[in-house]
Amino acid sequence: MKSICAVVIGMAWLTQSVGALAGDADQGVRRGAPKGVSESFFACTDRAGGDIVGLGNCSTAEKKVQDARLNKAYSALMSKLDSQGKDHLRAAERAWIEFNARSVDTELDVRSSEKTANIDASINEIYRYAERANTLEGLLSVLGD
Repeated sequence: MKSICAVVIGMAWLTQSVGALAGDADQGVRRGAPKGVSESFFACTDRAGGDIVGLGNCSTAEKKVQDARLNKAYSALMSKLDSQGKDHLRAAERAWIEFNARSVDTELDVRSSEKTANIDASINEIYRYAERANTLEGLLSVLGD
């Protein structure tokens, strides 16, 4: 009987935790989102509710969107720069890639005991991608694009 109670309590806790994520997903995801995160991502997280797999699928799809945005801005900026500027941008992107990877590792280390650690880290990574794309697009606008 004690093990059944423990299972029921554990399931209730997990359901409440995932439900809280779902309830906060729309406001939390939108509230923390930088410019450029797609509306389809927000709609996807709304549809996923508290489903961890669904939220993971939303994150995977949005990361591809933001990665494409970042790569497009990077390529466009590279085409506008002289040799020295290209060297600097290339070095900056390599440093950013390293920073992003270390940020994910650190966040997963810190959040390792949380049930939503992977989703939270993934969403934060999407935001870093969007912020970096915003930065590169801003530099392009300085050059008149």
